[in-house]
Amino acid sequence: MAVFTITGATGSVGKAIVRHLKNGSHEIRVLSTRRSLDISGVSSYYWNPATNEIDADALIGADYLIHLAGATVSKRWTPAYKKLIMDSRVNGTQLLMSTVNTLKTPLKAVISASAIGYYGSHFERTMTEEDAPADDYLAAVTKTWESYTQKFKSAHTRSIQLRIGIVLDRGAGVLGRLEPLVKFGLAAPLGSGKQWSSWIHIDDLARMFVFAATQSLSSGAYNAVAPSPVTNMQLTKELCKVKKRFMLPIGVPPFVLKAMLGQMATLALMSQKVSADKIVAQDFQFSHSSITEALHAIYKH
Repeated sequence: MAVFTITGATGSVGKAIVRHLKNGSHEIRVLSTRRSLDISGVSSYYWNPATNEIDADALIGADYLIHLAGATVSKRWTPAYKKLIMDSRVNGTQLLMSTVNTLKTPLKAVISASAIGYYGSHFERTMTEEDAPADDYLAAVTKTWESYTQKFKSAHTRSIQLRIGIVLDRGAGVLGRLEPLVKFGLAAPLGSGKQWSSWIHIDDLARMFVFAATQSLSSGAYNAVAPSPVTNMQLTKELCKVKKRFMLPIGVPPFVLKAMLGQMATLALMSQKVSADKIVAQDFQFSHSSITEALHAIYKH
């Protein structure tokens, strides 16, 4: 049995990791900004990066830290919110780092969330961990966050960054936004629909975080995407098929998306064909490698 400490445990990915760890009978601790967080079978500790507060007991004796916490990028990007997106990642990581540095027994590994936003957008190129970061806002956020989480690396501690793609989870993230549109027959490709979507099933992502912690992976970045990216049109079409609903044949024009979402429309129109070869070479086994099968698994009940 290992001891895991998790930040961001109340989000979609964090909840999935907690479920997965419970099946393995591990000790689970979470750092939460809620003082009275109550999760069955989990020990909760308070922290607040904005005020530099943290209960160090959450990390004393821990084997692994899974660091997910950061403000969502799926809200309108006002100047103030863009600052919050960056600050939440930097401040939280710095607070964890200062606490980790006081531990008598070092952590074995720190597994931090990152994102494929690091690579920017391209309609043809396959993106790998060796690529340089793009020159845009999302790339700046991920590059900066990784520059801080890399500092967890030491002679005793591995530091791994998982660059996460589109997470497929019922009622959350991209699917949470698409489900109501599909239900009422309003789902349509975004823009041309030809942009690549690199996705991962929520259960595979949870297993990958634990795999990266407990296996002998070298420090560095790994793409957390399934090995079979699809276009936005294919993703929308497959979701409509699984839900037995009609897909509108005309894509939502980019100017409409920009009017609705502002700068955040960048997320909807980005094309990212991202390679999973590096994590596959570490013998990670995907349970859901086809978009059709993944969506059927999500909506089987």
